[in-house]
Amino acid sequence: MKKLLALLLLVSCSTYKVAQTGGGEAYRYEPAREYTRDELRELAPKVVVSKRRDPPVGTLDELFSPAQPPLKRVGILVFETSIQPTRSGLAGPDRIYLSAAGKQLLTESFLDVWEESFPILAPGSEYVTSKALKASPAFAKSGSKVVDHLKSDTTRLAPDHIFFLENGKHAARETVLNPRGLRDLSFVLVPATELMGGPKWSDQNKHIVNEVARDLGLDAVILVMSRASWTAARKDKHSEKIFPEELKLTLETSVLVPFSSYQARLAKLDKAGADKVSVCYRSYQAQISAPARISVPPQEQNFDMIMEDLVSPLTKSYKDLAQMTIIELSRDLEETR
Repeated sequence: MKKLLALLLLVSCSTYKVAQTGGGEAYRYEPAREYTRDELRELAPKVVVSKRRDPPVGTLDELFSPAQPPLKRVGILVFETSIQPTRSGLAGPDRIYLSAAGKQLLTESFLDVWEESFPILAPGSEYVTSKALKASPAFAKSGSKVVDHLKSDTTRLAPDHIFFLENGKHAARETVLNPRGLRDLSFVLVPATELMGGPKWSDQNKHIVNEVARDLGLDAVILVMSRASWTAARKDKHSEKIFPEELKLTLETSVLVPFSSYQARLAKLDKAGADKVSVCYRSYQAQISAPARISVPPQEQNFDMIMEDLVSPLTKSYKDLAQMTIIELSRDLEETR
């Protein structure tokens, strides 16, 4: 049985090849340094991994050649974060945790980076804002309403949003799905992140992608998953390996083209017989880590220390990582024009 499973996996991987470019170089966090736009453009292909895989019928090169309609008008359909997650809802040894409201505020600040940076770093694209998405009838009827954990119109973290917690204390477990005013469309994100990983093209929720794109005149939708976590310094009691204090960021981004556009592109190639599936034009993954200061004496365990030694490197690193992803995404969209 094991030999049969191994053979099936080998056939699957050889039949459904994923082309991968970029990555291989670590991002260096430097507190006193602001990377210029040119430096980020140089770093982007070294830090961001780009993946592509041909759909069931046709190839990406012919479906998105300059002879086909360009991918120009885009918007973020799903924006999700997993920030310092806890499986049991209890604080562990990593000391610093957020409330549900704090996770929502941080998520909104991450989304702001994309909203502000995309028009600047991708001037050849027409970026549709989250405000325009909220006004779309197709968007409003899809998914489910998101719980708003913020009771006031605040945009800044406060001491009741992020704090030190003793081991074993209750901590928020929420993964934030599309911040305030948007909707939970994570069921679109999940199959999109898996599009590159297996032999079957997922068509789950293809109609939502198609309807929202048609309603707003989008050529493609962007899906973003952001993961942020940090660890306090510790020594493994079994291996005696020492783990440093650091924060980690991972961004997973996909560009989905609705099935109606896919079929229209096939028609231009005189090809038929394709199923109604959303096509993943590209997917991106980027990971970075940066030093963090978490294990401090009780007298230093305060909000100011958290903001300076954890939140500041977190938000700066996130901005750099998101902007490098946008740069790579923009380069690929430009190839369709």
